[in-house]
Amino acid sequence: MRILFLTPEVPHPPDSGGRLKTSTLIDHLRKEHELTVLCFRRRPLDNAQARWLEALPRARTLPLSRGRDALTLLRSYAAGVPLSIARNRTPAMAAMVDEEMARGAFDAVFVDHWLMAQYRPAPFEGLRLLHEHNAEHVIWRRQADRSQNPLVKREAARVRRYEAEIASGFDRVFAVSAADRKALIKIGVNGLRVGILPNIPDPALLEAPDLQLEGTEPVIAYLGTLSWQPNIDGLERFLADVFPLVQERLPEARFLVAGRDAPSKLVTLAKRTRGAEFLGDIEEPEALYRRARVMVEATETGGGTKLKVLNALARGLPVVASAEAVEGLAVSDGENILIARSDVAMAEAIMRLMGDAPLWQRLSDGGRALVRQTYVAGVAFRPLDEALSRLSVPN
Repeated sequence: MRILFLTPEVPHPPDSGGRLKTSTLIDHLRKEHELTVLCFRRRPLDNAQARWLEALPRARTLPLSRGRDALTLLRSYAAGVPLSIARNRTPAMAAMVDEEMARGAFDAVFVDHWLMAQYRPAPFEGLRLLHEHNAEHVIWRRQADRSQNPLVKREAARVRRYEAEIASGFDRVFAVSAADRKALIKIGVNGLRVGILPNIPDPALLEAPDLQLEGTEPVIAYLGTLSWQPNIDGLERFLADVFPLVQERLPEARFLVAGRDAPSKLVTLAKRTRGAEFLGDIEEPEALYRRARVMVEATETGGGTKLKVLNALARGLPVVASAEAVEGLAVSDGENILIARSDVAMAEAIMRLMGDAPLWQRLSDGGRALVRQTYVAGVAFRPLDEALSRLSVPN
């Protein structure tokens, strides 16, 4: 089957949740189908990205880097689309899609991310699939609820309207969780057309040997994309309100923050917090996984499901997370993760893992077992395989 795959950036290296999901989808689809990948490149390609693209039978990229400035905001209002859509709108990508469509018939178009829905070829008689990395309007609604800025609240309303509108142009829409599926249906998307395509962790993590508590240090780790506002908010709260509670009882505890594109304010806060250390972007997280005793995810906003949590579970590193951070994941508190519903509860959960060897081992084993059972491509991507095999959806 010939599939046109549209995605907003080169998904390599898979060092963020979005890129990891996209790269695993591409790898999965390439096994059975002929794939043409079109995407933007946000910066000059490095050697690794160039090699990754060359390994694909057919891939084309287009340069695009547009900020959140006043001019782009005005253009978004003039076009009647959210700011994020305007930032990713260019006639050059539409022309590239038209060129590929003119070269031959595709059986399906797979739009990866709501940003690319504006490039869905029309008319198109094949199967039209949309993959929503997040229910975007949920993220914006939560940000609006926490903000006093009227522009944020207005943008949240625009995102909700746009997301509902674009979804109607696809035969099948895939959310990443039952919670996101419910949210999309709530804004008017036909429930018969909405399926679930769960996020999965880096498959290589399951192949690594089991971690051993004896080899760890009293280290709390965080590894994620630090330019995403929900991650920033969660880290700021952890550094200011949770980690000091841990240090009161365990002064030797360390908090290591790893990730790329951190704002200077967050870097400064980490460096000024006693016991915390900012590592920045790390190419290979294995050393951090082996050193740490617990991974933490404290976000209270955002949407979708958190790849950083799934990655830690796959590696066997016990996780302490807020209730919001595990929305949509089939986790069980006390069996494969610890869920904390307050700052004090999060600090207490971390302290338990620091000294309770049987609990640590249960969570380590339980996390890997859960991933093997549910969050591997052969299981998680089955709904996509079924949709492609049918080449039809309910009306």
